[in-house]
Amino acid sequence: MSAFPSLGPHSLDSDNEGGSFWPSFTDIMMVVVMIFLFATSLLIVRNWNLVAELQASLEAERLAEQMIQSTTEENATLEERLTNAEQLNSILRLRLLEKEEQLKRDQQEIAARQLRIQQLEEAQQQLQAQKASLDQRIRSIEQELDSTRSELVSSKDETRSLAERLALQEQRLEQQQLQVKTAREQLEQARQRIASLSARNQEQQQKIGLLEQEKIDYNRQLLTLKGEYEVVKSKYEELIKPARTAKGKYVAEVYYVKGKKGKVIRFKEPGDATFRNLSLEQVEARLAELKQEKGKDLYVKIIIPKDSGLTYNEAWNFMKNLLEKYDYYYQQ
Repeated sequence: MSAFPSLGPHSLDSDNEGGSFWPSFTDIMMVVVMIFLFATSLLIVRNWNLVAELQASLEAERLAEQMIQSTTEENATLEERLTNAEQLNSILRLRLLEKEEQLKRDQQEIAARQLRIQQLEEAQQQLQAQKASLDQRIRSIEQELDSTRSELVSSKDETRSLAERLALQEQRLEQQQLQVKTAREQLEQARQRIASLSARNQEQQQKIGLLEQEKIDYNRQLLTLKGEYEVVKSKYEELIKPARTAKGKYVAEVYYVKGKKGKVIRFKEPGDATFRNLSLEQVEARLAELKQEKGKDLYVKIIIPKDSGLTYNEAWNFMKNLLEKYDYYYQQ
């Protein structure tokens, strides 16, 4: 018999009866359909996961944009508040500097008055010593006068040889009387001068008392000023004129101090990494250019630190000059 299957009309029957080795067409198509369905299911599941991941990515991107926008707005608000706070601190620091200079001048005036009083007291002591010396001299002269009178009384019974002595004694007496008169006039002048000095001393003491009271009142006013700082800050925005703000403005910063080598001015614009050391003419020239370029959007920020070394007048005139010339708020 042949080893190959028969291809005749009875081949299928014989194969079914004997368990043929070759699969049928239906089985092959069934396997193909199952593979197709399995691949389709895998693709659907994978596409579903990709869609979910894409939606999650879009949601995360939207949340990130909201967080970035919120952070940007918050940073802008904080920067504006910081700029306004620094400006208010500079103004308050100028006011405190003025009060401190006034207090220093009052203290110097009090010290000068106390020194003058001490000198007047020393002069009064000297005059009193002179008065005591004059009193002693007057008593000595009066004793000499008494002695001379006694000698004149006792010499009446003496001879004419004593006439010349008597004349000399009388001349001496007249001189002594003149000296007594002069001494009394000097004593009266010294008494008047002592009375005048006493009156001036009393007047100086009253003035010192008034200055001490003014000093106490000034210290109270200074404490009141510090306490009213927050009230002024809260009412600052309630003024009729809109508040000066750096929001939406081009902020040019000017740093001003006085060191050992003289006055130092530093300038910084938005985008600059650090401050630049410039002269006052260079700063004003640049601010003039920015004023022409930015117009009402130019905000000039003056920074005067606590240990600037400047007097009140120097700091105030510098700030007033730049703000009135170039700052948008003072151009309206």
